[in-house]
Amino acid sequence: MKINVMNKANAQLVRKILNENLPLILEEHGLSFELGNAAYDDDGVKFTGFRLSVKGALSETEKALKNELKFRDSYGLKLDQSKIAKLSGMNVSLIGYKPRARKNPFLIQDLDTCKEYVISEQVAIELFKAEESIGSLTLTDMQGNPIKKEML
Repeated sequence: MKINVMNKANAQLVRKILNENLPLILEEHGLSFELGNAAYDDDGVKFTGFRLSVKGALSETEKALKNELKFRDSYGLKLDQSKIAKLSGMNVSLIGYKPRARKNPFLIQDLDTCKEYVISEQVAIELFKAEESIGSLTLTDMQGNPIKKEML
């Protein structure tokens, strides 16, 4: 089939062709791809989020989450990515971060339906704040020698 004019139906057809044929070619080379939104005019279609990556690599939002968690750890604002939280009856986990999204930068996923949702930083802190263990303290004198309880 030859495409002479680009319209919505043909743009969708191009996306379908790419989704069906490109993975076969890229798989031979250990690559995968993502297609973003499409914009078209009479002459062509442009996919804004087209990205090639090594098979099994972290997505952009996963990389951004990793960096955000590392940054938060350095300031003592630790979030626990492995924690499973309850939100509106759903079991959710923290899966990504969108640094350019000011109001709702964190991505969560419903573990039952695999649907993704965005949440604010405050909600992310409420749901995924890491449990800090205080540990045990030892009372010492000025030289750093432990003081026994009997002496108190």
